[in-house]
Amino acid sequence: MFIKYKSLSLLLLAALCIPLACKTSLDTQPLQLDPEVRMGKLPNGFTYYIRKNKTPEKRVMMYLASKVGSILETDQQRGVAHFVEHMSFNGTKHFPKKELSDYLEKSGVRFGADINANTGLDETVYQLPLPSDNPELLANGLQIMRDWAQDANIEAADVERERHVILEEKRFRQGLTQRLQEKSIPFYTNNSRYGSRFPIGTEEVLLKVTPEEIRSFYKDWYRPDLQAVLVVGDVDVDQMEKDIKAKFSDLRNPEKEKERPVYRATLTGKNQYMQFIDEELGGISMEITKKELADTIITAADYRTSLLKKLLAELVSIRFRRLPIVGFNQLTGGLNSFSVNLTTKPAETEQGLKSIWLELRRMEEQGFTKSELERVKKAHQYQTEEALKEKDKTASEVLIRPYLQHFLTGNVAPGIIKEAELTTSLLPDVTLDEINALMKNYMKATDRDIIVKSSEYNKAFLPDEATVLKWIESVYTQSLPPFEEDNLDLPLLKNEPAPGKINTVETVKQVDLQKITLSNGLTVLLKKTDFQNDQILIKGLAEGGTSLYSDADFESALNAASIVAAAGAGNYDALQLGKFMTGRKVQLSPFIVDQYQGFNGSTTKEDLPAALELLHAYFTEPRKDEESYQTLLGRTKEQLMNKEDGRSQVFMDTVGLVLGNYHVRKKPQSISRLDGIKLDRAIEIYKERFADASAFTFLFVGNIEEARIKPLLEKYLGSLPSKRKNETIRDLGINVPSGRISKTVYKGTEQKSSVVLAYSGAFDYNFENTIKMNAIADALKISLTQRLRDQEGGTYTPNVQMNLSKYPKTRFAMLVSFDCAPKNVESLIASVQDELRKMKTSGPSAENLQKFKAVRKVGLETGARNNEFWLDYLASQVMNKEPLTQFFEYDAALNGITIKSVQQAAATYIQDKNYVKLVLMPEKTNP
Repeated sequence: MFIKYKSLSLLLLAALCIPLACKTSLDTQPLQLDPEVRMGKLPNGFTYYIRKNKTPEKRVMMYLASKVGSILETDQQRGVAHFVEHMSFNGTKHFPKKELSDYLEKSGVRFGADINANTGLDETVYQLPLPSDNPELLANGLQIMRDWAQDANIEAADVERERHVILEEKRFRQGLTQRLQEKSIPFYTNNSRYGSRFPIGTEEVLLKVTPEEIRSFYKDWYRPDLQAVLVVGDVDVDQMEKDIKAKFSDLRNPEKEKERPVYRATLTGKNQYMQFIDEELGGISMEITKKELADTIITAADYRTSLLKKLLAELVSIRFRRLPIVGFNQLTGGLNSFSVNLTTKPAETEQGLKSIWLELRRMEEQGFTKSELERVKKAHQYQTEEALKEKDKTASEVLIRPYLQHFLTGNVAPGIIKEAELTTSLLPDVTLDEINALMKNYMKATDRDIIVKSSEYNKAFLPDEATVLKWIESVYTQSLPPFEEDNLDLPLLKNEPAPGKINTVETVKQVDLQKITLSNGLTVLLKKTDFQNDQILIKGLAEGGTSLYSDADFESALNAASIVAAAGAGNYDALQLGKFMTGRKVQLSPFIVDQYQGFNGSTTKEDLPAALELLHAYFTEPRKDEESYQTLLGRTKEQLMNKEDGRSQVFMDTVGLVLGNYHVRKKPQSISRLDGIKLDRAIEIYKERFADASAFTFLFVGNIEEARIKPLLEKYLGSLPSKRKNETIRDLGINVPSGRISKTVYKGTEQKSSVVLAYSGAFDYNFENTIKMNAIADALKISLTQRLRDQEGGTYTPNVQMNLSKYPKTRFAMLVSFDCAPKNVESLIASVQDELRKMKTSGPSAENLQKFKAVRKVGLETGARNNEFWLDYLASQVMNKEPLTQFFEYDAALNGITIKSVQQAAATYIQDKNYVKLVLMPEKTNP
């Protein structure tokens, strides 16, 4: 009998495959693809993925993915893969010229925001979100995908026009980030092909490449054995599969098929050092990166390895108070990294690095504690369970991404049900020894890259490789006190709340909302939805903000909420709060901005009490902590160091200052201004802003259980202090100045200009006028894209932004912005003004007005089933003191907008007498 029981135990262990008890062939068996998705492959090699998903309803997300990127280009083709992507929008077999974008925009699909594509090093992906309840549009969506796959026209005239657009896109991307990438990617990929194949290409190729050369690349690589269509949304899977087979089966592979090589960066085992000097850098920045080969997750064993790394990443993040100092990142070329990042004043780099490395040494030598590991395991398990609860309410745009990676990289996409099973079975047996051993591995000084960065001005302060290594080595000679665990036995609140009462409950039937007034005067709006299974969004707001304080107190007021959030509340500091809340989904943070103070947050039905308790703590028991304040201040100063000399930042600072009428509060943020923050005054201001609950309206949107939430509202909100002061926003007169103003900023050497044009003034704020003004902005953006980008090839992305305010004064400000070549600034401004003249004299074209209405109606349809939309909408209505039911009037009001009414609004408000022209130019312009 004993032998039989022993055999049975072994069989059970083998069946369960407990990681520490056994190692079976199951570890090496590939995990199965999510059973919710139907995957197939056509005889020509074309792959498809189809999944039915009803979030959002009556919508579908389509991707066309090709394993074709810039890595496949020859030296003479650099930029052609990206060129092909652009040409796919310039005309296909069934949608010649610009008919494709016109057709989709008339259906409410926005070019750029919705319909888009991306060319990477290894892949090109086209995305197309569509209504799924329109059979014609759905069928044409597939036809568009089919055309992109093999039937782009690539006509000579279109190539010549698009050549200039791509060159402007290349110009648009110029800047510090691009310059750093050009130096750092070849460096950390060990001079692999990835360092010489940036998708944007070279100017030489872009200027000279012929239509024939583009077509040749397209024919070589856009082929069915390298392509897949992915369809996730509210569709009939059987019918969609039939349609895909009918539409894509006739795709043909080339007769002389080129082998698709697979490139990867390799590890050398050597360490490297590099200096990066750039005029736009301030301070000293250092990045120390330990590289490793990226994992491909195929088996349960791979999944477990990935799980270990996620847990370690979370443990390290918590030790560094979640500051972005040390992190695990994905690099290009099949590499991942464990990296240390710091930015300091020139004289403080040594101490900054040593303080970080001392904590890393503590993790390396002493490891983590059992309680730390148990907390992150608990949190990970909880996150998985929350995702499982929302499995039938997860958005299609989220679900489609793992399937895309499955096709492109081979990474497993088992689905949330299987992932939850894996997590539940694997997580308990992850040991502290494994985690600590993994940390030790990341601290090994092999395949470690060091990049130090600064300007020529600070070059003398840059440490060489030997100096950096000496600093690190010296850390290991210091004494190392043991890590001290926090005591988390106390309750969150120091004082138990004395509950208030619900005074009134009003039902707003049309919005399916309850308006509750508590005994302390606080107002609560409850909107119960079923859009997510276990989500409750929270927003609280009251008038006042920084506007109620003097200019001398402005910085202290503006930063007060961040200072408190960094310090914590109740019995715990911010780091302890994170630990205390482990296993609960509670996100909550206070804010104080120009005109309001309040809270933003989210939670679940189960964790709502904890969220409200935390809210009460921030209201009544904020903490003051000198150490967290200095850490926050230091980190903010570090971030500023890299911005102060950047030409784009200097220009945007100027834009903010001029459009803010040179008000002291609109001056660029600086270290000297941060030094003006007074900790005691900031805490005092914070307490003042949250001293009167009667001023607040709190919004709760989500799957609310009314019977459960009301006692919680009485306890945690009804108990808040109330002064009934009836404070309102103070008008500081910070408006876009009237008159005609022109200012040019000369900065840097890049041959790139930026332009901001502003029109502003008083505005008759009412429901209909707000729609007309938005119609002006949207229609103008369409016409400017057609003219400045498509016709003139002068810019990559013209933008139009309409800002409308009702309080403290009814005003509007319309901003038109674009980047371009310095020589084209005046001609493009003239084109903008000509399009504005047309808007004021003739109104938008019927086609562009139709596109505006279509996009807005789609937004209404999708927004009506979205918690975030309702939270933002209700908050806007509260702030503007507008009816909560206005949403249901929008469609009719939208239908009533005409070309004439939009034209009249443009003629009335867009006046040349109030015109600000701001331009960024290089210090020297090349001929």
